[in-house]
This record gives sequence, C-alpha cells and structure tokens, in this order.
Amino acid sequence: MSQTDRTNYSKFITPDSPGERVRLRGCEVHVVHHDAGEARGDHTHEETHVVFVRSGRMRWGVDGEIRETGPGDTIVTPGGVPHSYEVLGGEPARVVCLVAPPEAGSEPGHE
Repeated sequence: MSQTDRTNYSKFITPDSPGERVRLRGCEVHVVHHDAGEARGDHTHEETHVVFVRSGRMRWGVDGEIRETGPGDTIVTPGGVPHSYEVLGGEPARVVCLVAPPEAGSEPGHE
C-alpha cells in the first residue's frame, strides 16, 4: 500500500488497484484489499475507523457484537474499542476506511 501526499496520488482507484492512502486534514482514507480468508483477531486503535464495504463478505466484531457484512455495509470502530474481522467465502473483500485523526506516523514518507 502506498502513502501519498496531495501532489502525488492516484486520482482513480480501480478494482485491480493494490490500495491507496491519501492524507486529508484531520483524517486519512485507506482503500484496502483483503484476501479471501484473511482475518485479524481483536485489536484496538487510538483512532476511530469508519469502514465502508465495497465488495466481498466479511465478519466483523466490534466491542463484543459480531455481524456478517457485505457491499454497502458500514462498520464504526471507535478509538480504543476492540474489533476484529474475517473475510468470508472464497472471494477477496475491498473496503474504504476513513481514519480520524490520522494514524500516528502516517505522514507522507512513513510506511
């Protein structure tokens, strides 16, 4: 996944794009591809994440509540709240994730 500034970024992100991160004032936007079967157990972030599912099926757990999600669903994980995800089925999932405030160390030039 590449990180960019406002002068060097992909203006169009296609279904084949590996991902993109654009830093905006007060937030970041991640366009993320999750492989089939990918999973991450309970974890937290200091930042709030708002996740928009574009394609694929995922199981999300947020603060002990678990839901299956698909295209058009939105998941909100407030800062400090445990959450997890798993890609369901044999297809990858793509999400758009709005992160506020931007993650620590995410300034252009940091990976």
